[in-house]
Amino acid sequence: MGIQTSSINNGPTSGFKNAIINGNFDFWQRGTSVNVNAGYAADRWRLDLVGSSCTLSQQTFTVGQTQVPGNPTFWMRSVVASVAGAANYANVIQAIEDVRTFSGQQVTISYWAKADSSKPIAVSFGQYFGTSGSPSASVTLFVAKPTLTTSWARYSHTITLPSISGKTIGSDQNGSALVIAFNFDAGSNFNSSTGSLGQQSGTFDIAQVQLERGPIATDFEQRPIGTELALCQRYYQFFTELACNPAVSSGSAMVQSFPLMNQMRAAPGVIYTNKYGSVNFIFADTNGITLNDGARDGAARWGAENVALSAEY
Repeated sequence: MGIQTSSINNGPTSGFKNAIINGNFDFWQRGTSVNVNAGYAADRWRLDLVGSSCTLSQQTFTVGQTQVPGNPTFWMRSVVASVAGAANYANVIQAIEDVRTFSGQQVTISYWAKADSSKPIAVSFGQYFGTSGSPSASVTLFVAKPTLTTSWARYSHTITLPSISGKTIGSDQNGSALVIAFNFDAGSNFNSSTGSLGQQSGTFDIAQVQLERGPIATDFEQRPIGTELALCQRYYQFFTELACNPAVSSGSAMVQSFPLMNQMRAAPGVIYTNKYGSVNFIFADTNGITLNDGARDGAARWGAENVALSAEY
């Protein structure tokens, strides 16, 4: 008896064919509704815009729905309000670590999508070579401009990515990346990278995004949920109530370290709220967080309520 490919690609021992992380939009560590000038919403997905505005939110499928296969729980909604301007745009991107990923190879991007009315979107790739030293200039590729309808449908596009032979990659921690972009609104400055998409407002829904090697869009890969979370935590982690309760006298310096849930891609930036007690500063590297009682006042309890660590691009 032969083994069916779908059982390998979708079971608990699937082979990580999908280069997209959180393509099922299960994880939103920063919150499930984000209205920002630019920044991350769903884990690994970043809103980029100029001039126009956009709100991203997590939406929930009806239990038992059959329009999108595989029983997904969530999708991502982008509500765009376009503002006219040649340099204005709104898109959602994911930066896949290391520009070497799939370079010179044929790949297929697939996803499910719909809109509030018949509207096009543009899909593009970018090869980003980092920022330090003498890296090569970024390369942007227009992939496709499908027209979405008001019903869920699956779209797939195949392209051969350029070779990076002869290119120079920067050595800074921002790193290099292969970037996939869903463009919803684009002024005329971006005609070449969006297939002259143009400017438009509207609601755009996307689910089950997959990028894989080869010319065929296979079934969406269902990785174990814990594995997918660990992949997200390489780029973003969030902690609540990091507290220390030292039994020391005043004048003794205290340093407390906490391990991270998973090693991060690079030394993360630290965002915290409500330091209390005698915490002087909070530091993090790829493996842990350190709280420093720089005031040396022997406070009975000190720490920070919320600490967010980001090693995103």
